[in-house]
Amino acid sequence: KAVVSTQSTGDGAWDVVNESANFWLSRVEWDGNNFVINNVMDPDEYHSDVNNSCFTNAAARLNLLFAVEAAERLGKIPDPRWAAVAQEKNGLKIPFDETLRYHPEFDGYTQGTVIKQASVVMLGYPLGSPMDDDVRKNDIEVYAKCTDKGPGMTYSMYCIGMLELDELATAENFFQVQFQNLRDPFRIWNEYPTYLGCTNFLTAIGGFLQSLLFGYLGLRVFEKKLQVKPFLLPKCTGVTYTGMQYCGERFNFEVKKDKFTVCRTTGNAFQLWQIEKDGQKWPLVTNKPVSLDLGQYEITMADGYELVY
Repeated sequence: KAVVSTQSTGDGAWDVVNESANFWLSRVEWDGNNFVINNVMDPDEYHSDVNNSCFTNAAARLNLLFAVEAAERLGKIPDPRWAAVAQEKNGLKIPFDETLRYHPEFDGYTQGTVIKQASVVMLGYPLGSPMDDDVRKNDIEVYAKCTDKGPGMTYSMYCIGMLELDELATAENFFQVQFQNLRDPFRIWNEYPTYLGCTNFLTAIGGFLQSLLFGYLGLRVFEKKLQVKPFLLPKCTGVTYTGMQYCGERFNFEVKKDKFTVCRTTGNAFQLWQIEKDGQKWPLVTNKPVSLDLGQYEITMADGYELVY
């Protein structure tokens, strides 16, 4: 989610937020119980012209909520329909099977129907939609079983999801599947494992990089914190991630079997940073590494300081 401020964006950015929210208003209909969006192309390219694509509706809801937030920050008057459509109760429909505890890809989807690529699984990442762990796991397992041939970006999403759930063995299996799409002699990524030649499929490259940064480093970017939950990459003794940029600062991470190290490599004299977990805090002084046990941590501004964008 972009950070909207009067200083950095002006009306140009607001126009984008405003018009995108209004676009969703133009597409929703009321079915008597919820707002619905019919006749859309799901991220799964095997299914077009479907009603209430789970991913599409979840993304639209985030867009509308962000429009409300941005309006409040910029002193604009939000359209009251944005919040009405985005509300959880009787708002935009997100298909969910209460009995099987998973999200059908769209209205009328039958569990086991073959899909081309990741769709529902992206509710957890990158959308960050809240759900119980068993639902998150069910979504991954249900769709992994019926994914056809595995386009290059799909298994990275399954890998990231399982790492969120601490299912390391399953996550490693999904991580390794990605390499079926890698082609010698130039180590080029193809869309499918069966493709020959050196077509450089950037989506596959992007998926692989995300499985490293947002999977095994566990990176999550929020407005006021940078979250990390590192795991050691399979078949490695150590992995270093350099130059992670956040709010004008840079951080390096080194991950080993039981420990990881974080180092702030830039220094803004007006900002004090810290890494924290369960109420315990460690200061991040420029170029002074901090070594910690593996786990989930948050990098934030120290108390009494505000972020400068």
